[in-house]
Amino acid sequence: MHQQTRAMTRRDPDQSDATLVAAARGGDRAAFAVLVERHYGLLLATCRRATGDADMAADAAQEAVVAALLGLERLRRDDRFGAWLVGIALNLCRRALQERARWARADGHEPAAPGPGPEEAAEAARIAERVRGAITALPPGQRAAVALFHLGGLGHAEVAGRLGTRPGAVKTRLHKARATLRRQLDIHREELGMPTPVPMHVADVRRPADRPDRRIVVLEEVGGERALPIWIGRPEAESMVAALEEVELPRPGAYHFAGALLHAAGGQLREVRVSRLAESVFYATAILADGSEVDARPSDALTLALVTGAPIAVEPAVLDAAGGLHPRFEAEATGPHDGASILADEVRARLADNARELAELDDPGAQTA
Repeated sequence: MHQQTRAMTRRDPDQSDATLVAAARGGDRAAFAVLVERHYGLLLATCRRATGDADMAADAAQEAVVAALLGLERLRRDDRFGAWLVGIALNLCRRALQERARWARADGHEPAAPGPGPEEAAEAARIAERVRGAITALPPGQRAAVALFHLGGLGHAEVAGRLGTRPGAVKTRLHKARATLRRQLDIHREELGMPTPVPMHVADVRRPADRPDRRIVVLEEVGGERALPIWIGRPEAESMVAALEEVELPRPGAYHFAGALLHAAGGQLREVRVSRLAESVFYATAILADGSEVDARPSDALTLALVTGAPIAVEPAVLDAAGGLHPRFEAEATGPHDGASILADEVRARLADNARELAELDDPGAQTA
């Protein structure tokens, strides 16, 4: 019986917590291992926040796993295994902090790094509960992907191997999961103590004088002094310049078409957010009025925002990460350049040349006149 259950666990890691708990109670160690693996990343992260000490957190997490294994019969709601496990760990963290403080007092010294007090630990627990609840509410497949990728630190291929699926399917699960989590947690950003996105606007599109092959869009903080340069492609820059400088186009461009299509479908672009910077690559998210989110290149998302009039924001972490630009890139972003107005005039001139050529093709006699 146990062998059959273990085989089932390996084939279907997307089983619910309740199913795995029932199997674990029957003596299936593999089922318990899947439960622990599913929740261990969040467990350890919560312990680290509660204690402020990596070693103490690791000890508390390990003790919690052992306590959960020995006390599994006391779990009243099988579908709440993750919350129960983290609750055990938080109690162990508080006990460890109290014990450390007690030893420090006995020695006549205050602890050098006492870690968070009861209020901070309670706050960490509250935040962890909110995040944990949002993750727990995800469909099993998405929850497992989030646990392994974001909390477990595995790559797409490794997650796919664990879940018995393809890397492409893992990326799809993660995309859907992130969209759902953002919708749920964005409402509670201030409550969770998370910094709110910084409102910004497109201030300029530049062509560096010493690198005429490059294009840079510069975002500036609304009512502030911070700026964010983002390197984009030349075709994308021309579309952005046309939108920024209100260049009259003979026909609707791709971004005007996308905006009109969205409007015709009853949708609305609520906000464009530059959401991440990883390995010198910027990532953006287009957030719709219904809360749906679409991953996008910053150049595409920003141009669509200009066309539709949607607000633009940047995650504070992106601004912080971009603060240490390589001197060469900083020189390109701030040095001599041609700005959006000059680039827009070039676009207008090219459109005029195209219109003239078309007119000559339509009227051959004009060529000899």
